[in-house]
Amino acid sequence: MTDYEQAIEKYGFFIATPIGTSMLPLLRERLDTVKLVAPTNIKKHDVVLYMRNDKTLVLHRIIRVHKDTFTMCGDNQCILEKHIKRSQIIAVMEGFYREEEYFPCTDKNYQKYVRKIIFKRPFKYLKHLIKKILKRK
Repeated sequence: MTDYEQAIEKYGFFIATPIGTSMLPLLRERLDTVKLVAPTNIKKHDVVLYMRNDKTLVLHRIIRVHKDTFTMCGDNQCILEKHIKRSQIIAVMEGFYREEEYFPCTDKNYQKYVRKIIFKRPFKYLKHLIKKILKRK
């Protein structure tokens, strides 16, 4: 059991500071913090903390829910990470803190942000593919 899972079991939540830029613009590296809770009702578009097979902890958004696995991707990324098992998911983001203000995932502005990010994802991926093709030339 990870320290995160132990804290969630004991206190009901865990506060963590993201490192990296994969969840920009939502989560700013080392500036914002996230409130993570037990992953009881995981659904598409949730931000979850999971452990890769190499033991790396990752905080990304669920893009697709399959029968036995999930597909994940950071808001600031294009490449999908497939075949994440339910057993790899440690926690789900309930909300985040920006400076002293708390934004729950139920907040209207957060929901609006999620719809915008999801809408833009195919265009972002297309732009990524075009850049990749042009680099080859």
